[in-house]
Amino acid sequence: QVFKLNAQTGAVLLKLGDGRAAAGPSSFNKPTDVAVERGSGEVYVADGYGNSRIAVFSSSGEYLREWGSAGSQPGQFRVPHGIVIDSRGLVYVADRENSRVQVFTQAGALVTVWASRVGADKGFGSNLVWRAHVSSVSYDPSLDLFAVTEGSNVILRSATGCTLLSRGPFLWPHDAILLPPLGPATPPALAGSWRANAGRPFSFAVAELEGKRVTQYEVRLGSGRAGLQSMYG
Repeated sequence: QVFKLNAQTGAVLLKLGDGRAAAGPSSFNKPTDVAVERGSGEVYVADGYGNSRIAVFSSSGEYLREWGSAGSQPGQFRVPHGIVIDSRGLVYVADRENSRVQVFTQAGALVTVWASRVGADKGFGSNLVWRAHVSSVSYDPSLDLFAVTEGSNVILRSATGCTLLSRGPFLWPHDAILLPPLGPATPPALAGSWRANAGRPFSFAVAELEGKRVTQYEVRLGSGRAGLQSMYG
C-alpha cells in the first residue's frame, strides 16, 4: 500500500491499494517508491518487486494509467526501485536489475535510457549482486541535478545524463538524496542550473545497507577535483 501522511501529525490523508499482493488498479505487489507531480498532484508509484510497472493516480487517489512490464527491453523493468519527476515534468525510474535509469513522459512514452557502467558487473557472488544495481534516483530542481546510486557509488548526473561527479565506494548504497545548496538562497536568475551554481557548496546524503549508516557529504561542482565536468554535460 501507499500512504499520504500529514507531515506534522502523521495522520493518514490518503491510502492507495487494498492490501492484496496483486496487479490491477486497486492493488500493488511490493511497491518501492513514490513521486508526486507538483502541478497536478498526480501520484506515480514504482510497483515494484512483484509488478514491473509504474502506476499513476490522481491527487484524490483515482487510478489513471500505468505502463511497463517485466523484461529488459526499453520501457520494461526488472524491479523499478526508485522514481522522481524533474522540473520539466519528465519521469525518471531507477530500473535496478537492468542497471539503468529510464526516462519517460508522464504518459509513459520512453524518452531516453541512461545505461550504467555497473551493468557489466554481473559476475559477482550472491552477496555482492548489489554491485550491479541502479537502486535509486533523486533530483534537486534548484541545481537541475540528479543523484543516482550505481553499484558501490553515488553518481551526480546532469539532465542529459552526463556524469559530473562520482563519489564512493560505499557499502551497498541503497538510497541517496540531494540537498539544496548551502548558504544564502540561490538568486532567481541562477536557480535551476548547476552550471550557474558552479563552485557553490551543496550536499547529498547516502544510506548504506552493509555500512549500516547514513552519511552526508558536501560537494562542489566547477572547482577542484570535485568539479571535473564532462564536455557533453
